[in-house]
Amino acid sequence: MKRKNISKPIYILLPIIIIISLVIRYRIIYYNSREITYVIERYLTTGIFNPHKLFDINNFQLSFSDGRLAVVRVNGLQKKSPHKKIDYDVFLEKNSKGIWKVKKLYQVP
Repeated sequence: MKRKNISKPIYILLPIIIIISLVIRYRIIYYNSREITYVIERYLTTGIFNPHKLFDINNFQLSFSDGRLAVVRVNGLQKKSPHKKIDYDVFLEKNSKGIWKVKKLYQVP
């Protein structure tokens, strides 16, 4: 009996699956970045080295928007213990493709 070599297809299929999943993830994030609340929530609750990381966002309040620029006040709980309530003013800009990007972030005293 001959033994089939199964490892060859795995070495070919695994990188293809990883690349396809990364492309799909990128497209989902890119599509959802058209919503201002998604961008703020993603920016403030994710990231390993994010010094402004929040555990949870309690409130969004739009202070200013002209369609291209926006200022949003965000209230939430800090990720670091003892989870204090903290407010941030987030300045966002919309590019020509309709994608919101965070430009500045200020802690409100």
